[in-house]
Amino acid sequence: MRYPWRILLTILFLNSIILCQVHASETKIINLLILDKSSSSKYEIEFSKSYQFRNLSFELLSCKSIKFDKYIDNAALLKINQNDNIFIGWFFKFSDELNLYSNKIYEISLISC
Repeated sequence: MRYPWRILLTILFLNSIILCQVHASETKIINLLILDKSSSSKYEIEFSKSYQFRNLSFELLSCKSIKFDKYIDNAALLKINQNDNIFIGWFFKFSDELNLYSNKIYEISLISC
């Protein structure tokens, strides 16, 4: 009687490992719009985990859809590193007044997540 239980538990264990690997392989892709205020140039970047843009280093920590009363907004938790200054905060697609990152040279907006 123990043998069928071992087989069943082994199958369930292997199944859970496979499902975890499939879920981990699904990567979120983020699109950002960067406005260079010094040259009035726009750059659209797309990445899944991390990206280096000039002296800015971006790392995507989380990507969520947040439901408000009248609309659904995309939000991305980003870590931005610039010359040992580290910013970790949320960027919103439609509620960009909630974006707290400020820089003298660059303005960053979330396009999609």
